[in-house]
Amino acid sequence: MNKNGKLFGKISIIDIIVVVCVIVLAFGLYAKFTSRSDAVTSSEKSNIEFVYKVKSVRDYTVEGFQKGGPLYDSETKEYMGEITDVNSEPAKMQVSLVDGTYKELEVPDKYDVYITVQVSGKYNSLGFYTNDNKYIGAGSTLNAWSKFTNTGGEIVAVNEVQ
Repeated sequence: MNKNGKLFGKISIIDIIVVVCVIVLAFGLYAKFTSRSDAVTSSEKSNIEFVYKVKSVRDYTVEGFQKGGPLYDSETKEYMGEITDVNSEPAKMQVSLVDGTYKELEVPDKYDVYITVQVSGKYNSLGFYTNDNKYIGAGSTLNAWSKFTNTGGEIVAVNEVQ
């Protein structure tokens, strides 16, 4: 290496680093898009039931879900399943007190809603998917709409039904 930072007087160290980064990036992209380890097409057909939780909504939203019907993903407009059961409970929130402790209080006129949805789909070792390959997993968020309401919440439970 000479005093200008070039190997053999022709190649810069920075040039070598850039070329190595481009090769690593190209290999990573190739591996990501040609990998078949997560191929959902080889999954088994299944009936899936999941519980979708919506926090702190008003009573007319609860009534909208209780009317049943299909549920759709707001972002992709994909069919997420048929509403089969709706349970609600008074919404609660944690309040910080002056002494540094927290107390859980009910929020007036607000409800947490648990919507049970059934959909035909498939599963493999990576999890549950709808027929349109939308992942359904506990802890994942879902912005959904039905004929009577539009909400955002999270999936809290998923299982296979017979």
